[in-house]
Amino acid sequence: MAVCSSLNPDEFSAAVINGDDAVLKRVPGIGPKTARTLIAQLSDAKLGEISSASSSSSEAFMALESLGFKRDKISAALAKCTSNDTASLIKEALKILA
Repeated sequence: MAVCSSLNPDEFSAAVINGDDAVLKRVPGIGPKTARTLIAQLSDAKLGEISSASSSSSEAFMALESLGFKRDKISAALAKCTSNDTASLIKEALKILA
């Protein structure tokens, strides 16, 4: 929760991708050891794919992931979508995923 309230998603993903523990240490309650652990555990996550997408695609991706869909299926469904806003992307992707 502290990470979510201190960093925006782009800052967090950039810190993990670049291995920048200084950014993570700015979060209250995260020291050098925890920052290195977060980077190590999330280094293989596909954060780069999410952060390079537009913000609406990123929000739709996270919403669909929170609903329990698998990352690879979400990526494939969003690639087929033509909408530009978050709500429409989610609706369109849900139709594809159903």
